Amino acid sequence: MMDGFLIIDKSQGMTSYTVIRRLKKIYPFKKIGYIGTLDRNATGILPVGLNEGVKLIPFLESGEKKYAATFILGVTSETFDMDGKIISETTPPTFDRNLLEDTLMTFKGRITQKVPLYSSKKVEGKPLYKWAHKGRSIEPPEKEVEVFDITFVEYDHPYVKAEITCSKGTYIRVIANDFGALLGCGAALYALKRTQHGAFTLEKSTTVEGLKIEQDVVNYMISLEDVLESLRAVTIDPAAERFLKNGLPVPLFGNWKDWKNGELVKVLKKSGTLLGVGSIDIAAKAVRIKRLINQ
Repeated sequence: MMDGFLIIDKSQGMTSYTVIRRLKKIYPFKKIGYIGTLDRNATGILPVGLNEGVKLIPFLESGEKKYAATFILGVTSETFDMDGKIISETTPPTFDRNLLEDTLMTFKGRITQKVPLYSSKKVEGKPLYKWAHKGRSIEPPEKEVEVFDITFVEYDHPYVKAEITCSKGTYIRVIANDFGALLGCGAALYALKRTQHGAFTLEKSTTVEGLKIEQDVVNYMISLEDVLESLRAVTIDPAAERFLKNGLPVPLFGNWKDWKNGELVKVLKKSGTLLGVGSIDIAAKAVRIKRLINQ
């Protein structure tokens, strides 16, 4: 069975779910899922878990994300990008580059964003975009996110390019809209490419169009062990595997003072095969399994 991850460099105009549908035509995966939805016209990294890889998604989805974004000044839209209905369109003034850079820097750090009306965030059991399509007035919720870094890259009037590193759940199109509001001319997200998601990078990616047969998937697949590269490993002997598989804690040998309570670890067989993800229990001097992998 193919257990692992693919790093798909999603093309423009394709939904994230379209990627899944196309992969299913190549191979009948029992389980398949992606991390971090990309809007239809956004491009770049879409990590896809295959079979047992799906079980690891909760441990990988919080990784920081990096984007290359282009904002267009003088335009506002219902969706804060170029996909939605244009609300206003004006000829913006030519700005001083330092002013643009200083304005961008106001978004660095912990910020509060109002969730876009046209988004999949659920309110009263339905995604906001469905309420919007029905014409119902819903006050979108606010959420706190973190922008770890934001870099001014280029200004080619009326386009502003920036690189943004942020936490899970950050809406880049909201940053574009709020950026335009601060400048007083309005702005919308013109183009977006996700260049990194945690340990997933473009260097190991492929396009879904480049995958034709089962062997292509095998060639680009990242193993479960490698995808958890950032986690420290705990190797257990065959006798302890039975306890682990029954949900029982496994004693942690060696210098347990090197570990932190609650620290996530990858639990490996002697052969190096992944058994699951566990957490350190300092009080019990043991590893407790959180997610068991069958391979």
